[in-house]
This record gives sequence, C-alpha cells and structure tokens, in this order.
Amino acid sequence: MIRTLGFQTARNACVVIVGWIFMGCGGSDPGAGGGGAGGTGGSSGGCTVTAQCVAPQVCEPVTQTCVTPLASCTGHAECTGGTYCEVTENVCLPSSLGAPCAGPENCNGECVDGFCGCSGVAHERQLETSPLDIYLVLDRTGSMGTDCAYVPGASPPVSSKACFATYALADYLIEVSPAVDTTLAFNVMSLSNDCTGASYDPALIAKTSLPVTSDSALVQRISDENFSGGYGTRIEGALRGIANYAVNNEVQGREMIGVLITDGDATNCNTNNTYLAGIIADHLANTGMRTFIIGMEGASEDKLEELAAAGGAEPHDDFCGGLTPPCHYWNVGDASGDVLANALQAISEQAVPLPCEIDVTGLTPPEGEVLDYGRVNVTLTQGESVTTIPQVGSPAVCPADQLAWYYDVPAAPTKINLCPNACDTVTAAGDGAKLNVVAGCTDTVIIVQ
Repeated sequence: MIRTLGFQTARNACVVIVGWIFMGCGGSDPGAGGGGAGGTGGSSGGCTVTAQCVAPQVCEPVTQTCVTPLASCTGHAECTGGTYCEVTENVCLPSSLGAPCAGPENCNGECVDGFCGCSGVAHERQLETSPLDIYLVLDRTGSMGTDCAYVPGASPPVSSKACFATYALADYLIEVSPAVDTTLAFNVMSLSNDCTGASYDPALIAKTSLPVTSDSALVQRISDENFSGGYGTRIEGALRGIANYAVNNEVQGREMIGVLITDGDATNCNTNNTYLAGIIADHLANTGMRTFIIGMEGASEDKLEELAAAGGAEPHDDFCGGLTPPCHYWNVGDASGDVLANALQAISEQAVPLPCEIDVTGLTPPEGEVLDYGRVNVTLTQGESVTTIPQVGSPAVCPADQLAWYYDVPAAPTKINLCPNACDTVTAAGDGAKLNVVAGCTDTVIIVQ
C-alpha cells in the first residue's frame, strides 16, 4: 500500500496512536532520557531467545540483547529504579525505550499507555494511503500470433500469446480489487515507426479507474487489437514513450509507473540493450519513477532482466523463468492462465513505496538541547508489543537474523534506512503499527559487531 506523509506538530507524550513519530525526549535531566541503550547496563550481544545468552544473562525482548537479571518478580510493581518485570522469565530487567511498565518507577522517563517513553515535542507524520497510476504498453507485433476478440466469462478460443494476453489483461482489469485508488492508461508498442516516444502521449486509452466493466473503452481497445505488427519491435520508442508520458501526466500525490509487456528483442530503432536500459535508468534517476518489464516467450530473458533492473524493479524470487532467482523482470510465458494477472498484481504491490526510509531532516531535540544523532532510537509498536530496533554502521553489516537500521551518511544524517529484515517486518506490520524515531535519549541502542 502506498504511503504519503502528512506533517503536523504536537506537544505530547512520546508514545502516540498512529504514524511515524519524530520525538524529542529527555530534557535537562540526563536521567529523564528516552531510556535507550543507557538503560541496559551489562548487556552483551544480540538475541531473540534466552538460549542465545550466557547464563545468568537472559534475552531482553525489547532491545534483543542479553542482560543480567535483577530481582525475581511476578509483576511490574515489584521492580523499581528503572526496571520492569519480564514475565516470561519472572525477573526484573533494566528498562529501555518501549519496555512495558505500570508506572514511572519502571522507566528511565515516563510510563505512557503501558510503555516506557518520555515527554517532549512530537513531530507526527500520519500514514495515509495514496493512489497509483499505471501506464501499460503492450507489444502488438506479429510474433504475438493469432488475434481473438474478448468475450466476458469465456475462455481464450485461440492458443496464441495474443489471445491469451487479450483475455488475461481484460479479466485482470475487470476483476482486480486494488488496495489503493488505481488508474491505468493503455497503449501498444510499434503502432507507428516512432523511435522518439512522441506518439505515446496522449495514450490510446486515457487513465481509467480500476476495476472496469467488460464494456469499458479500455477492455474494448484491448479486444480490438489485431497484433498485425508492421513496424518491428521498437523498444526504444516504447521506453521513451513511457518516460515521456509519465513525466507529462504525473499528478502530485500519486505514484506513477510504466509497464512494458513484450515477447521479443529490439529489432528497430536503437537495438543496443545497454543503451535501451540507459533510457529508463536515466528516467528513474531524474524523476524517481520506475518502469517495470513483463516478458513473454520469444524475448531474451537476460536482456529483459537488464532492462528491468535499470527501470528500478526490486528483486523477487518468482516469475524468473529460466533465470536463477532473484530477478527483476517478470516472465509470464505465453500469458495463459493467471500468470499475467499475478505478475501485474505483484508489480502493483511492489510499486507501493515501502516505509523503510525515514527522513530525519526535521528531527528536533528537546528544548534547550542540541540535536545529537548519537542519541536517537527507533522503535516499532505492534499492538501491545514494542521492539527497539538497534543501529548498525552501514548497509554492508546489516544482520541476517536481527532487525536493524543505519544512517545514510553517519557524519551528517538525512535519512534512517531500515535493513532488509526490519523493512520486511515493518512492511508486514501494516496499518495500526507505529514506527517511532526518538531523539534526546540517553544513548543509541546498537548492535556490537
């Protein structure tokens, strides 16, 4: 699901109901900090279960570090001095940001809504869904085979790529249930001898909200295509056309992507595949808009993979055809069955910006303090569970078995990036989960490597 960030500022407790939260915590009293790693004295190593710790240490589930337990307990009231009761072990453990609590005596700060937090200036960025626009270009060359007309509710009457694609696309557009407001504009490749892309804007069928009815202009145009070819496989024209259309028809607040479906290699215009990849690589670099590639039988997989990677598709393990996963393009064979619809659905889901990159340029410290990027922590709240995500120094050392994050430029950060495991966890958490960035804490929780 696509997420955009609306901004508002409020003075309230650090633990809030929804959103990306950039929190100023601490104050002039060092002991009133956010309870980061400074509250986990004696910690060593990362863990997910106590069996990974050396006795008598136990695994503290919030920071996922091994810590030395204190007194035995059955409830938080029996733990004081910034400790809480870890009921799975029945021992008091040093509290950290996000640790459960019954009162302030369990925290190095405040107990807010049952979790250790702190008060300060909260910069709340609400998570909101935003819409998606797709520009789909379909190969109409003669190699697609015998054409057929689409009949709703029927099966393809001809065993050809052209007929299978006609039915698969029409069925998808009629039956799709998009997670967000989605439109699709349609065109075909090589309708003219254009290599510049000028003929692709305006589209044959303008942006149309999905799903559509079987008598829509979009379905009718796909059904009427005769796949007569005539101008060769002009991939340069199609890619330039996708880029031109995307730039000219982008709407602020909506995600714009291009999708090219082809069953062949370039035969006309510039046919150098690296050159073609450069067209959409430049488009991505200049606009941030991605171009996705779907390949059918007849196209060279390695060439389509080069194009797809240049267009900005993320690696995936399915639809890779004869290539060793992961791959960046989608292989749908002859387009029979559900495979083309599944590929389009996967592309729509991948086109959604993931909440794995966090802008910290607006992060502010508590009043009277100077912002210290060495005193920032990240927490993920899912229902009644709060996890502190530790920091690592760079993407090269992202752990395979732990959640983690890193700064884009450690000396002068502008973004926090989640490592792959953390990104997957946060993405899967979905609506209702809260990812918090907290400034002014005692220290940053780190993974020692």
